[in-house]
Amino acid sequence: MSLLWEAVIFFLLAAWTAVLTYFTFKAYQILQYKSSDTSGLRHWSLVRFNPFSDTGGEQSFVIALLNDSGDGLIITSLHGRGVARFYTKKVTKGLADQELSTEEKAALAQAPLKRKLLWPKRSSHEQN
Repeated sequence: MSLLWEAVIFFLLAAWTAVLTYFTFKAYQILQYKSSDTSGLRHWSLVRFNPFSDTGGEQSFVIALLNDSGDGLIITSLHGRGVARFYTKKVTKGLADQELSTEEKAALAQAPLKRKLLWPKRSSHEQN
């Protein structure tokens, strides 16, 4: 009878080892995929500000959302009395396609600080 129990325990341990190996391999595959995907908007920055003198608080904001290649967008929200306006600007390789406000430049400059990015740092005359 003890030989039967030893065989059952051996089988269960072998099955458990196979299950753990399978899930470890799957987890490794998922991590490899996540680290190789550079298209996600994983770099961001938020700047709050007050654009109008007649409103209180910093209810307006700028959000910069970028991927590892420096491509993404800038969302600007201006809140005034009874009105809220949203604007977007496209960013390619860390450079915007339109003129940026001071707050938008700050948000774009702060976004890469979250992680090391693939695009090179721009000189000060390129940022203006």
